[in-house]
Amino acid sequence: MLRLAFRAMMFDGSVYEEIRDRQETAFSALGVVLVAGIAFGMGVWGLIRNPAQQGLDLDQNLYLILAVSSIFTSWVVWTVFVWLLGRVLFSGREGYRASLRSLGVCYLPLALWLLIGVPAVGAALFMMGAIWTLAAGVVSVKNIHDISWWKAGIAAGVGWFWAIIAAPLFLVILPLTTGTSA
Repeated sequence: MLRLAFRAMMFDGSVYEEIRDRQETAFSALGVVLVAGIAFGMGVWGLIRNPAQQGLDLDQNLYLILAVSSIFTSWVVWTVFVWLLGRVLFSGREGYRASLRSLGVCYLPLALWLLIGVPAVGAALFMMGAIWTLAAGVVSVKNIHDISWWKAGIAAGVGWFWAIIAAPLFLVILPLTTGTSA
């Protein structure tokens, strides 16, 4: 699982031939998305957790679950955009399932979101993980759909914005910041 993800993270285009040929890589993609989701959830949980408080707070645990589920939702949303733009609009080569598998292994840089609560560098690590994921996603779309770089950039970029930036921001980060400031 992590072997494929590390190769995708290092922009190795040959990893997508394996993903295209082996449908069981869907489990690897699911595992990578799970790692990214847990990292984001723990990062958010670390932001809101009060160390002086004993026991479990229902609101804090709900934010953890919401953060993890937002990453899974983002994976599906990003894949829908890539499939619509890459396959339908730009006449790409592969279908939805291959796109889902290939984008899933691109999620490993989002593990940096575990550190979003670090005061001086949390926001920078958030953006670094997001941009690194975008770059890996563009390589993924280009290789899996066999389309030009600019088409892959458009297909991956539009979906990436909605899935990796907008969804976590509007579903988790903004409600968290407005809820804790009151």
